[in-house]
Amino acid sequence: MSTLFQLGAIQFQVAPVNVSEVSHEMGSDFAAKDVMGAPRPREYVGEADERLTFAGTLFPQKFGGLSGIDALQSVARAGQPQMLMRGDGSVFGWYVIEKVTDKHSYLDVAGVGRMIEFEIELVKSPNAASVGSMMSTLASLFS
Repeated sequence: MSTLFQLGAIQFQVAPVNVSEVSHEMGSDFAAKDVMGAPRPREYVGEADERLTFAGTLFPQKFGGLSGIDALQSVARAGQPQMLMRGDGSVFGWYVIEKVTDKHSYLDVAGVGRMIEFEIELVKSPNAASVGSMMSTLASLFS
């Protein structure tokens, strides 16, 4: 099965952890300066945060993938930058997971959704993860 994206050790494939939407946000930061009787001029102060948002849907009873949400939450808790690559080999750089949201619908008797919509918010990091932090993040995925 082909990989759509890879974030650190986590692969997003067509199934079970499928990303169906990707949005990208970037821009510039400006400082506004107050002046009397005129619009506030703006001075460029640098790049704004670059953000990516992944959205998708899991069907855990049919295709599995519930452990993928747990893995994303573990990586987010670790707070370490992860290398992000697209399936065509494009390297996006280092990103941190700022937020993982999952919404369970059509709950089964165990309280798990038969359909789980998820959203992952990533922010580009200027720093790469250290080898030690990458090893501890990988270890946490398998514990």
